[in-house]
Amino acid sequence: MTTQKGKSAFLPIRRRLRSNQTPAEQLLWSKLRGYQIQGLKFRRQHGIGPYIVDFFCPERALVIEVDGDGITATENTIKNDRLRETHLHSLGIMIVRYNNDEVLGNLDGVLEDITFQISKSSTSPNPSLQRRGRQNDDSTSKFLPVIHHRPRTFLTNEQNQNSFSLSTVRQREDTPNPLPRMFFERPTLKVARELLGKVLIKQTPKGIIQAKIVDAEAYVGREDQACHASKGRTKRTEIMFGPAGFTYVYLIYGMYHCLNIVTEQEQYPAAVLIRGLEILGGDHPPDLPRRIDGPGRVCRFLEVNRTHNGLDATVGTTLWIEDHGLAVLPKQIQTLPRIGIDYAGEWANKLWRFCLPASTPPKSRRVTPK
Repeated sequence: MTTQKGKSAFLPIRRRLRSNQTPAEQLLWSKLRGYQIQGLKFRRQHGIGPYIVDFFCPERALVIEVDGDGITATENTIKNDRLRETHLHSLGIMIVRYNNDEVLGNLDGVLEDITFQISKSSTSPNPSLQRRGRQNDDSTSKFLPVIHHRPRTFLTNEQNQNSFSLSTVRQREDTPNPLPRMFFERPTLKVARELLGKVLIKQTPKGIIQAKIVDAEAYVGREDQACHASKGRTKRTEIMFGPAGFTYVYLIYGMYHCLNIVTEQEQYPAAVLIRGLEILGGDHPPDLPRRIDGPGRVCRFLEVNRTHNGLDATVGTTLWIEDHGLAVLPKQIQTLPRIGIDYAGEWANKLWRFCLPASTPPKSRRVTPK
């Protein structure tokens, strides 16, 4: 897409704006810069014709504006904004707006929405985040694969090794036996601990994937400053206030999905984050690691994305959890602080992460020649 080049006279103004970004603009720019969102380039304080926009993605013809609270906006300012929007729309540019509070208080939600807006403007026949919200259709014939628009430079060697294929998929002939809703309606800490050793199952067009849960984190109520619900009841967190046993899938850093299972009684927002899995099945390729650590890698392996948000994990279709009687001894369970929540103050020190140590393969028996 071609756009009118910004006026050269605006260059000093653009430089001044870049040096005096608001805290919200600085925070958002830290996540947009460096091709962090689907490998796309963003420009800040970019000139388009007679106007300067906050952030611009030329490949997707997308402008992102970060606004104030709007209370002090004058009639003249509103009029100029409308003229600018009319001009940008005439060039085929899409505009999305977020206010300072949204960026500062719900950055993950803003990044998730930006990724969704990017997917709408993608020319790919199967962009990621093709559908939003709750998916009630359990038919696997409508399973949509995800195409990740992410350059390989974002993946370390270890991450590339964990980009598993569906070679671990197995055909299933027995009847699904998912954990009942009452299992998830209990206190979140108890659910998180007892999920260790349970088997998470994902249905795919080729069969099913089975993996033992080995790492889980609890997020409990509005008072928990690390819990998304601490920011209030929003469109994003609505699923957490609903019945237990439903999936809560969200995006972090604009590129990694996280899978949670809602817990407790309705109206009490809580969930368990699945942080680690251990692949089951004897046909797993020996050259690939059997353990998957990290919620982003878990979702990439399972091919879970926002289309799987709001699934009922107690009905035994698409995605569910079963008890296969795998033994977990209490002394095996490690209780640790949760990861990546330094912003949560004293709540960051809660020992609400439960995990099992990595399994060690049996040593081969040495045979002494006679």
